[in-house]
This record gives sequence, C-alpha cells and structure tokens, in this order.
Amino acid sequence: MLRLFIAVDLPPPAERAVAALCTGLEGVRWAKAGQLHVTLRFLGATPEERLADLGRRLAAVRAAPFDLALHGVGVFPPNARRPRVLWLGLAPERPLRELKGAVDRALAAEGSPYGQEPKQDFSPHLTLARLTGRVDPALPRFLAQHAEYHGMEWQVTSFRLYKSTLAREGSVHEMIETYPLAPTCREG
Repeated sequence: MLRLFIAVDLPPPAERAVAALCTGLEGVRWAKAGQLHVTLRFLGATPEERLADLGRRLAAVRAAPFDLALHGVGVFPPNARRPRVLWLGLAPERPLRELKGAVDRALAAEGSPYGQEPKQDFSPHLTLARLTGRVDPALPRFLAQHAEYHGMEWQVTSFRLYKSTLAREGSVHEMIETYPLAPTCREG
C-alpha cells in the first residue's frame, strides 16, 4: 500500500521565505522546508496497482493556471485552547478551491475506487507546524505578529501526486507525477 496525497507546491523563493517564519515557538514540529505544499486531497493507503488508474483520472483534470500568494496565519481548530496546527493562509482562495473541486470530481467519477468527495470543508492553507503538547505562551504573540503576513505571489501551473512514508523523524514525501494546468476550453 502507498500512502498518497495530491498537492500544489511552492516555488523555492516562497519556500525560503516560509522557512524563515518557522522559528520562535517551543513545543511545535515545524514543517520541513523541502516538503512545504498545499494539500488538495489526502488519499491515504492506496494499493499500488491503482496508480495507473489514478494517474489517468488526474491527467483528465482541467483547470487554468492561476496566481496564488501566502497571506496571514492562524491555527486549527480556530479559537481552541489546544490548537493542533499552525498555518499560513492563501489568497485568492477561489481558483485553489476550483482546482480542488476538479480533482475531487475526477476522483469521484463513475467506477471510482476513491470514494465520494470528502465531506469536510476544504480550508486552503499551508501547514507551518504541528503543535504538540503544551501550547507555547508565545503563540498569541506569533499569531499577532504575522496576522497580516503577505508572501510572494506565484503562478500555479501544475499539481502533483505524492507518496508519503512515515518515519521516526517525520513524513518523507516523494513526488510520483506532475500534472500541468492548462486553460480550459469553454463552449459558447
């Protein structure tokens, strides 16, 4: 079984800028700089023999390239006494939501072994850190300091299928395939 997910990557300059934010808090497990991504869909345990079908479905996704920027910070769950995830927001959300919808529809198409579209709402974000144990008293200050964070803008021109392997030092991600975005044809 392969542990799979579908994601949009950050360009290296954006990764470096995000890595610079990943400091100043105790009791957190910061995301690794080389593994920063925006998850569109987590597939989880998938039999290896489904890779070809999965690849065909993802290659059929039609979405136009779009601009995206990092914007603001927050935690999941919001307003919780014990947040579990520290994240960077993304703007604009609409084209990312549209791409996610196209991926979900391709995976849920007739005869799909991938099940229905996820029931939970998609909240576009980039995970900065997992919060473990006691919440650092410096977290509110970190959130206030970076509330209006504006990162570089880049053009999203593809999405990728990744394999994730769990290891003692954290997950290791291996890119399996890249799927380019191309303008969609509209009749009319």
